[in-house]
Amino acid sequence: MSKKQTKTSKQSKKTTSTGQTNARKTRAGAKQTTTPAAEGGETEAAASRLPPVGTVIKKVDRYGTVRCQCTITEQGVRYKGHDYGSLSGAAMAAAKDLGLENKTQNGFTFWGLTKPTRTLDDPETAVQKASDRFQKLAAVALKGASDQTRPKVLAVLEAHENVVQGLLGEAAQ
Repeated sequence: MSKKQTKTSKQSKKTTSTGQTNARKTRAGAKQTTTPAAEGGETEAAASRLPPVGTVIKKVDRYGTVRCQCTITEQGVRYKGHDYGSLSGAAMAAAKDLGLENKTQNGFTFWGLTKPTRTLDDPETAVQKASDRFQKLAAVALKGASDQTRPKVLAVLEAHENVVQGLLGEAAQ
């Protein structure tokens, strides 16, 4: 055992508080390493994506009824009085309570913090729809632009053209 582990509980609390403070300081970094303060093997990148401590996350159904909720704490994520090291751990417990039988659960998706990735059935149609929407919006923006805002709108359109040219170059390779 290290000297820190053998100290009294009051001193251990100070060590824990210091460790959590250090973890918060390092959360701003984009490193993908595991820190001792991030219990449960949570990476710094995942910790930086978590909402602030004290945030209550509610899972609601399509009618707005709250099905379950969790709270972000210093220790991780609290669901029904238990602390979990990650959103996924709390999501698994909540899913079990809701009668879902998934073997794994993406916590960010389950709690509604990110949208699930989806594959396109017809990429050509999707790109055509997006292009049509963009063309209509661009035409409206140009038509409604004043003499002062027209250069800014044109700059945005030119930047968009450069992005599209870049995508075409990537697709040709």
